[in-house]
Amino acid sequence: MALAPVAARIAGRLLPLAAGVPKRERYALAGATALFPLIVGVAALHALFGIGGAEFDTPVRDWLPSIVYVLVAAMVSLRAVRVREARGPWIVLAVGLTLYAAGNLLWAFWLEHVPNPPIPSICDALWLSFYPLAYVGMAWLALSRTHRASAGVWLDGVIAGLGITAVGAVVVFRPVLDAATGGTLAVATNLAYPIGDLLLAALVLGFLALRGWRLDRAWGLLGGGFLVLCAADSLYLLQVAAGSPTSNGFANLFYMLAVGLLAVAAWQPQTTVEKPRLESWSMLLVPGGFMLVAMALLVSSYFHRLPPLAFTLDMLTLLAGFVRTAVTFRDVRALARTRREALTDDLTDLANRRLFRRRLDEAITAARATDGKVALIIFDLDRFKELNDTLGHHAGDELLREIGPRLKSMLRATDTLARLGGDEFALILSDPTDESAALRVSDRVLGEIGRPFAVHELSLHVGVSIGIAMFPDHGDEGEELMRRADVAMYNSKSLRTGPEVYSLERDKQSRDHLALVSALAEAIRAGEIDVEFQPKADAATRTVVGVEALARWRSLVHGTIPPDVFVPSAERAGLARALTRHVLGRALAQCRAWRDAGHDLTMAVNLTISDLHDPALPEEIASALTDAGVPPEAVVLEITESAVLSDPERIGIMLARIGEMGVGLSLDDFGTGYSSLTHLKTLPVGEVKIDRSFVGQMATNPADAAIVGSTIQLAHSLGMQVVAEGVEDDETWCRLAEFGCEMVQGYALAPARPAAELEGLLPALEGTLETRLPV
Repeated sequence: MALAPVAARIAGRLLPLAAGVPKRERYALAGATALFPLIVGVAALHALFGIGGAEFDTPVRDWLPSIVYVLVAAMVSLRAVRVREARGPWIVLAVGLTLYAAGNLLWAFWLEHVPNPPIPSICDALWLSFYPLAYVGMAWLALSRTHRASAGVWLDGVIAGLGITAVGAVVVFRPVLDAATGGTLAVATNLAYPIGDLLLAALVLGFLALRGWRLDRAWGLLGGGFLVLCAADSLYLLQVAAGSPTSNGFANLFYMLAVGLLAVAAWQPQTTVEKPRLESWSMLLVPGGFMLVAMALLVSSYFHRLPPLAFTLDMLTLLAGFVRTAVTFRDVRALARTRREALTDDLTDLANRRLFRRRLDEAITAARATDGKVALIIFDLDRFKELNDTLGHHAGDELLREIGPRLKSMLRATDTLARLGGDEFALILSDPTDESAALRVSDRVLGEIGRPFAVHELSLHVGVSIGIAMFPDHGDEGEELMRRADVAMYNSKSLRTGPEVYSLERDKQSRDHLALVSALAEAIRAGEIDVEFQPKADAATRTVVGVEALARWRSLVHGTIPPDVFVPSAERAGLARALTRHVLGRALAQCRAWRDAGHDLTMAVNLTISDLHDPALPEEIASALTDAGVPPEAVVLEITESAVLSDPERIGIMLARIGEMGVGLSLDDFGTGYSSLTHLKTLPVGEVKIDRSFVGQMATNPADAAIVGSTIQLAHSLGMQVVAEGVEDDETWCRLAEFGCEMVQGYALAPARPAAELEGLLPALEGTLETRLPV
C-alpha cells in the first residue's frame, strides 16, 4: 500500500490531467500506467530473444495485447468522462478504441480458434470502425485549438498527406494487393486496412501542418501513437502478404506501443497553437521533404513502373507542391508589402513614426561609436487646422502629400524624412553634421515650404515652425532628443523667430508654460475662473446700459494671471472652448439674476478663434440662452478682427446664423487689423468697438481724434452703433459724445468688478451719471 501514493505521484507527472480526478481513480490510473512497461517489456523480450519459448507465443500474441487494449479503452473513457477540456473529441476516440479492443477480444478468444474464419468477420467490422471515429476525433481535436489556417498551411497538410500516402501505396499497397486471395469482399476487406492506415497517416501529418508543425506533449504523443499504429498495421499486412497467417511478436509490440501512446496522450493538456508566421521557413521543411520524395518516386518510375494509384498520388503531391510554391511567393510579396506599409506613412509615403524612431536610434548609436553628431529637426505647419476647416480634409491631405517630394531632393541618402502624424514632420541629419548645418537645412525647409502650394486650384502660402536638437549636446537618447526638439519647435511657433535651436533657458520657460496650462485646465474644470463685469454707459445720457463679462484668474499657486496671458495660453492649448463655455454660463446666469431684479442690462461676452471655428457654436449658444432663460436680444457676442481674418467667409456664415437668432454681434478691437474697412462692410455685425489705442490719446493727438471721428461716421453710414473702449477721462468722453459715439467703456466710468460689488451701485444705474462710479 505504501507504493500506491508513489505510483500516483509518478502517474500525476505522466498524466497531468489526472490531478483533477478522485483519489481512488488516480490510484487506478497509476496501476494501469505501471502495467504498460511491464507488459510491453515481456512482449519485447519474447519478440527479440524468444524468452519463454514457443509455448508463450499464444499468450504474448493474444492475451497481452487484449489486456493493453482494454486498459487503454478504459483510460481514455475515464478521461472523456472526468475532464471537461476537449471532452467531445475524446469521447469519439474512446468509442473507437473500445470497439477496437472488443474486436481483438473476439478474435483472440473465439474466431482465431475457428477453422477457416470468415473474411470479413465481425472482428473486421469492429477493427475497421475505429478508423472513421479516429478521423473525426482527430479533426475535432486539431481544429478546436488551432487558429484559422492560411491557404499555404492547408496546402502543407495536403502535400504531407499525399506524400505519405504515395509512399505507403508503393511500400504496402502493392504487396497486399498481390497477395490478396478469396472473393471480392475478402480482397476489399484486406485492402481497407492499408487504405485506412494511409489515410490515418495522411491526416496525422495534415493536422500537424495546420498546427505549423508545432507539437505540444499531447499532440506529440497522439501523432506518434497513430503513426506507430500505421507502422504496426503495415508490418502485419506485409507478413500476411509473405504468407504468414498471423502476426508475429514485433507487430504486436508495435500495436501495444501505439495504443499506449494514445492512452498517455489522452491525459495531457492541449495548448492553443499560435498562428504560424510566414517568416518561419522551418515550417516548409516537412512539405519540402515530401516533395523531394515524390520527385524521387517519379524518377524511379522510369526503372520500375509504379502502381497506378501510387503514380496518381505522386503526381498530386507534386501538383500541390507547385501550387504551394506559388502561394509562398504570393505570401512573401504580401509580407514585404505589409512590412513596408507598417514602416511607411499611408498618406505621404514617407517614413512613419515607428521607422523614424528606429532610424533615430541607429543614427545615435553610430554617432556615439564615432564621436559624431546627429541633428534632429522637427517642424509643423502653421494654422493647418484652419486650412482643414476651411477647405476640407482632402485639401489638407493634398498639401501634406506635396511636402515630401519638395524636401527629399535637398537631403542626402543617409538622412531620414518622416511624418510623425497630423501636420508634424521630422528630419534626421546623420553624421557628418553640426548645428550650423542643421540651421542651413532648416532655412532651406522654410524656403521650400514657403513657396506656394497648388491645392484645389488655389495658391496656398503655408508657414512652418521648426525646432532643432543636437546629439549629444542636447540629449543622449532618442526620446530625450525628440522632447527637446519639440520644445524648440514650440518656441519657434510662439516667438515667430524662425528655426529655433533648443536652449535650457527657454525649456524652463516652456515647462513653466506647461505648468500654467495644466493649472488653467484644472481651474476651468473646477469652475475656479472668476467673472467680473465692466459697465458700458450711453455716451450722451451717461446712463449705464450694459456690462461686459471678463474672465479673471487668481491662482493659489501662480498668483493673479492677467487675461492677456492666460487667454492666449488657453487658445494654444485647446482650452479656449471650455473657457468660453464657463464664462458664458456665468454671465448668462448673472444677467438673468439682474433682469429678475429689474435691471435691464445687455451682457457682452467675448468669443475666441476656436469658438468661431466650431460649427456647433450657434446651437450651443441657443441652448445656453434657453437654459438661463435670457432673451437673445439681451446678449452681445464680441469678436476680434484678427479672429475673423483667419477665415472671413466661413466665419461670416457662422456669425450670420448667430445673428438670425437675435443675438447682438460686436467687432472688438476695431482698427487694429490691416483690412478693417474691407471686412466691416461684409460682416453681419451691428456694433463696432473702437480700440483703446486710438481712444486713449484722442484728447491730445489730433490724428487719433480724426481716426475715431472717421470710424464713427463710417460705422453710422453702415447702420452700426459704436462703443469706445479705454475711456479714461471726462474730456475724452465729451469728445466722443460730440462725434456721435453711442456708448463708452473704461475707467472714466468704472473698472471691471465682481457682480456682488457692482450690485450695490445698480440703483445709480437707473439715473444719469454726472461723475464716474467709485473705483
